[in-house]
Order: sequence, then structure tokens, then C-alpha cells
Amino acid sequence: MRALIVTIFVFVSVFLTAPTALSANARVAIIIDDIGNNRSDLNAALLPGNVTFAVLPFTPHARSFALRAHHQGKQIMLHAPMQAVRGNRLGPGALTTEMSSAEIKLELQRALDDVPYVVGVNNHMGSYFTQVESSMRAVLETLQYKQLYFIDSRTSEFSVAEQLAEDLQVATNHRHVFLDNDVELTYLQQQWQQLIDQALATGEAIGIGHPYPETLAFLKQEIPKLEAQGITLVFASELAKPSKRPLSRRLLEASE
Repeated sequence: MRALIVTIFVFVSVFLTAPTALSANARVAIIIDDIGNNRSDLNAALLPGNVTFAVLPFTPHARSFALRAHHQGKQIMLHAPMQAVRGNRLGPGALTTEMSSAEIKLELQRALDDVPYVVGVNNHMGSYFTQVESSMRAVLETLQYKQLYFIDSRTSEFSVAEQLAEDLQVATNHRHVFLDNDVELTYLQQQWQQLIDQALATGEAIGIGHPYPETLAFLKQEIPKLEAQGITLVFASELAKPSKRPLSRRLLEASE
């Protein structure tokens, strides 16, 4: 009898203290940036699962990719080019701090019209633009009006984008891990593990990669393993959180 009680006690103790990651339903979103310049980018649409694709506007294969990926059940974002600290060449559809609020809104609207099925936006480069509140406000007021979400790629630690999005009640989140600044297998494995660890520790993580052949081959192998690790692959929209705070009077006046 005593042995039975001990056995039950051990079982209950193990059950109660076991890691909760599997039951916590940790979620990961994977965004593939820089889609549209190369015909080979179309291969990215073949990745398994709920992958999100950030498409550059006015690029040769932007529209055809968005159409193909949408019909394969993927999610499309606009990858909006924004001014960088180092003055990197941005390409068509670029948003800069020299533009007026009206000009930013007009150019962003043109870009949104260029890519079909867009449900959200993230920044391409933008290490300078995302630091400038007046410029980011113009972007986020447009997204607020169109009910699109914003993911801050976090190319600057001084970005005001996410905070301002929350103030304007635009659903938002930020990138946690860049997956492929290097495409060596050991680096991809290291960054992937960092993404997994972040998701299991906090319940969610957003990783950003690119349509490099090495990245696509790696993800094709690793994505199907997520479920066994207690992680659900979700679209970026599912990790974009709406703010519950009321709009401040200052921001209401700015919007008017």
C-alpha cells in the first residue's frame, strides 16, 4: 500500500513539474522578406505551412508571386522600403523622412495597390525612418485607416514604430530573430534554435529570413518538425497584437 502511495506521489509530482511548453501552444511566425526581384523567388511559395511573405512593391515578380502564394494559402505583407541610416539604395516605392506626411501616405497607398492580397506591412531597411515619429505616424495612420497590421523589422534599436502603432491602435509586433544574416548551415541552425527557445520561453516568436536557396532548403526541412517541439507555425497576423489603450487626444488631433 505504501509503495502504491509513493508511486502515485511520484507520478503527480512529475506531472505537475513537467515543462509546460507542449501544453502552452507556443507560436512562431516566419516572414520571408525581399520577395519580388527574382523569378526564383517564386520557389519560396512552396514552403510548407503558414509562412508569411513580405513582397517588395514595383518589382518584376511582386504581383505574380502574391497571386501564386495567396492561392496556395499563404499570407502576403507589403515589404515597404524605408530610409536607412547609411543611405542604402531603397528601390521603387521608397519612403523617406524628406517626404511630407501627405507624400508618404500617397506613396504607401501606391505600393499597397501594387501588391495583391496584402494584409500587413513590415519595413525594408528603415533604420533611420523608423526612428522619426512624424514619418512613422504617416505610415501607421494609413494602416490604421486600412485596418492592416505592422511588424517592426527592428533594424534600429531606437525605432518608435511599435510604440506608435500601439498608440494608434494598429495591431503590431516586432521581429525577434533574423534567421539568415549568414547562410552557413551552422549559423542557420543557431538562429533557428534561438527562435525556438524564444517561442518556448515566452509563448511566441517572429523570425525573418530571405528567399536564399540555402534558407529555403533549411526551412523546408525544419518547419515540419515544429509540431513535435510543441510549436504551432502561424501567420504574422496572428502575432500582431491590437492595443487595448484608448487613443490619446494628441494622436487624435494629429490624425485629424
